[in-house]
Amino acid sequence: MPGILAGTVEDALIASDPSFSSSSYSAIVDQSQPSYLRPELNLPQLGSTLSIANIKLARYGKWFNDSAEDIRSCCDKALQALRANYGWQTVDVTIPEVEEMRLAHYVTIGSECTTSLAKYLDKLKRSEIGWDARVALSVYGSFSSRAYLNAQRLRNRQMYFHKQIFKAADVIVSPMTGTGELDYINGAALVRYSIAGNFLGLPAITVTVGYDRGGLPIGLQFIGRPWAEATLLHVAFATQQACAKEYKKPPVFYDLLGKQQG
Repeated sequence: MPGILAGTVEDALIASDPSFSSSSYSAIVDQSQPSYLRPELNLPQLGSTLSIANIKLARYGKWFNDSAEDIRSCCDKALQALRANYGWQTVDVTIPEVEEMRLAHYVTIGSECTTSLAKYLDKLKRSEIGWDARVALSVYGSFSSRAYLNAQRLRNRQMYFHKQIFKAADVIVSPMTGTGELDYINGAALVRYSIAGNFLGLPAITVTVGYDRGGLPIGLQFIGRPWAEATLLHVAFATQQACAKEYKKPPVFYDLLGKQQG
């Protein structure tokens, strides 16, 4: 995600290359056996956008518009730029049961978090844990095994819905943020756009497309089908090129790679 894990799409590509290399993959997978998990990944050459014509962007209007006015208008403007510059199409779709998916995601990560931390929590005093973590762990610990199993059924159901969408479009598009640290209220609002990546394991990338009234970056997120990282990087790079004129330096900026002033 440019802005959190990388400064630009090019940086994201550089970071992706070694992480998807055959050598690192071979270290954890028996290459003598046929693999049905990971196809060969051909990372793109970002110098040209000619090879990514006819991209179809799936947009669920009710979900897309469930954001602040300045964020919504900025993302709509970015989509218009993509249509004008590259001829990409926006396809109206419906993602059913978004709220149910959010709750299933919450139950899943809460249950798995509690299970993972259980052996460490037994050695800690309650006073050593912050109040926010105490509240979260208390809620997480109340989830039953039946709730967890039902959440996994909803996960499979949502995977089916998303696969149907990817039959009609190349990527799903939504608003997103340019920062990774938020208060609880805004963080809860943001989760609605990050569920597909976290809960369903779909690859996603975010590109800055403008700024809100407070001068904070607004991101446009692209969600792809499984193993569609190359397509996502192409789409993200093209978006970065189309929106480059909107970019501006933050109020506090240190050019660590620039030439020193004499």
